[in-house]
Amino acid sequence: MPYRMLLAKRSQAANFLAPVPCSASHIGYGAIRLEPQFMILGQSAGVAAAMAVQAAGSSAVDMHSLNVTALQVELTKQGQMLYP
Repeated sequence: MPYRMLLAKRSQAANFLAPVPCSASHIGYGAIRLEPQFMILGQSAGVAAAMAVQAAGSSAVDMHSLNVTALQVELTKQGQMLYP
């Protein structure tokens, strides 16, 4: 599941992640509606939010400019399996 599915459009909100009402077609949503996938989305959103706040310091947080590679590395360190 790509990181961008957790993001709102940049014109709508720059500091918002939505793990539950994520962007997916009705067919794609059928694959991610189960609890294990929601737990993965929640962990990913939480780690991304923490990383964005740490990177921003005292400036505004922009979730769209987060380093996705660094997010993937951190999630892998935490035991999340990113690829089958």
